[in-house]
Amino acid sequence: MFPSVARSRLLPMSLPFRYFGAAAAFQVAAWMLLLAFSNEFLAFEIGLGPVFAALHLVTLGVLAMAAIGATLQLLPVATRQPVRALRAVKLLWWALVTGAVVFAAGAAAYRPGLMGAGAVLVVAAFTLYGFLLLGNLLGARGMRVVVLHGWAALACLAALAASGLALVARYEHGLALDHAAWRAAHLVLAAYGFMGLLAFGLSGFLLPMLALAPPPAQRATILILGIAVCAIVVATWGATAIAASLGLAAALAHIVSLERSLRRRLRPALGGAFLLVRVAWGCLVASLVMGLLMALDLAPPRAALVFGVLLVPGWLLTFLLGVMQRILPFLASVHASAGLASAFTPPRLLGVHRLLHLAALAALIAAALSGEAWLARAGAAAGLGAALVFVAFLAFILVKVRNHGIQPPHQPATA
Repeated sequence: MFPSVARSRLLPMSLPFRYFGAAAAFQVAAWMLLLAFSNEFLAFEIGLGPVFAALHLVTLGVLAMAAIGATLQLLPVATRQPVRALRAVKLLWWALVTGAVVFAAGAAAYRPGLMGAGAVLVVAAFTLYGFLLLGNLLGARGMRVVVLHGWAALACLAALAASGLALVARYEHGLALDHAAWRAAHLVLAAYGFMGLLAFGLSGFLLPMLALAPPPAQRATILILGIAVCAIVVATWGATAIAASLGLAAALAHIVSLERSLRRRLRPALGGAFLLVRVAWGCLVASLVMGLLMALDLAPPRAALVFGVLLVPGWLLTFLLGVMQRILPFLASVHASAGLASAFTPPRLLGVHRLLHLAALAALIAAALSGEAWLARAGAAAGLGAALVFVAFLAFILVKVRNHGIQPPHQPATA
């Protein structure tokens, strides 16, 4: 059962699901763009163009969009503070969707001015989200570990927005700065900072809840957070070998603590979604190992491309998709007037999605390692197929909810 007092702090279903719907649409667009320009994938070195645009369709349109929707829905439950500014939540969605589209279009067309306009809208959306998150964290009354991760992620978001604007200003106005250093700091703040810390914090809350398991020990989790934050700070100052070592220690400790928690679960089977979560954990560790090898000048050819694949589609996107396979049916069951989460879970559809996504990930990693262009095309095609199946999964949930009807907020729902 989902407590009615916690349910009263949830947003109306239409608000978070518009974020999830936009994320699903952006994922399709990103894979389509990568498939159309897969010949440029192997030569990609973080410059403007279609691959750069596809990357930011994933980071802004999929990862940030879904993360914002999930935290606005779930953090109020963890912190016991409802989101009261519903108009701001709607405005944030419009700003982020528009900003991501304009930014990606400008990047794909090699037009820094258009990209700059999109960046301003994205930063405006992040600023609004920051204020919403700040208000929630200031009044938090529960789950200290989640709250601490929220504060750390908020600090990274502020630094991420500033570094992003500086990089865009370099493209548009020729701002004098160390492009490689700022680019590296921006990547760390985005992937390991804002997104990574949100993933760490919500993992300690969501995964045990979904598995009916006790959460990891609070002291150990706070220590892991401290090590992760130190790694991020050190990385932004350029000490990449030390940062990668600290980050690797934090990642391994985080995974071990969650695996220990999951071993004490009451639910006998975790389901296929947890396969994606564990693959994502493997990619997280592999990305940090690759980062360490690069810092020590021991990395193989095309190491930067391998690192990027492990980090974005490997760690962040795979983890997000794994969690969404479980959390979307759960949220739908909470909002619907009848039904368990299993009623909103199409197992065959999700099985096809997992197969296609993992095939896409394997093909892209193989392409980056081998330099074979056909593997990049195959990976992009499989990724597009997985994205389309995920859209079908989301549509399945929405149709089911429409058939069941939306439950009034004062009534408890079955999870």
